[in-house]
Amino acid sequence: MDPTPVSPNNADGGLEPAAALATISEQQTAYLRHMEVYSAPLYLAWGLAWLIGYGVCGLSVGGDYELPRNSWLAFMGCLAAAAVFTCVYIARRSRGLRGRTSWIGMLYGLAWAGGMILAFTTTARLGAFLNELGTAQAANVGSIVANALPCLVVGVLFLAGAAIWEETSLAVTGGWILVVTTAATVVGGHALWAIMALAGGGGLLAAGITTALLGRRQSAAVQG
Repeated sequence: MDPTPVSPNNADGGLEPAAALATISEQQTAYLRHMEVYSAPLYLAWGLAWLIGYGVCGLSVGGDYELPRNSWLAFMGCLAAAAVFTCVYIARRSRGLRGRTSWIGMLYGLAWAGGMILAFTTTARLGAFLNELGTAQAANVGSIVANALPCLVVGVLFLAGAAIWEETSLAVTGGWILVVTTAATVVGGHALWAIMALAGGGGLLAAGITTALLGRRQSAAVQG
């Protein structure tokens, strides 16, 4: 009897079960890597936007709660930049996918775009009305609403993203955003900007850095 070495392939050219399972696992890993929406870039984008935007406003807001026009534009510009980055990032991650996954990614991106457009539009309309009143109380209310609406969209959509991609960190961060925004809304005044810049923006940056480091360690462990 000739002890011919066993080939990893079957006699008919097919793969052995173990090799076939390994190939399927590699393909699934590559697919998940392509379709996954990593949370770290979103945390870093919004963390920077909040830290810069709220920081500028907090340093320039007057005693009557009025914001200089340039500070207000910088604040809205930071939020808009983060929203655009989020939509583009999700669209790029969903590119090339088909079926249900592509549909989910498209709807999630549209939810970000539509939610932020509505938040900015509502803020602008209400702000125009409050500016006509010309009182410190009206300016304070305007700042509270301008902060609460976009943050409501961000927090809720982070929670929705956690449900879609089953990522716990998105759920925790979304909940943190809602808690911080609620606290800033209740406190109001000059403290609002400090709370959102430090607890909001700083918390998001910390979450982004932590998530990125954990992701690298997990990748290194898998490759090793």
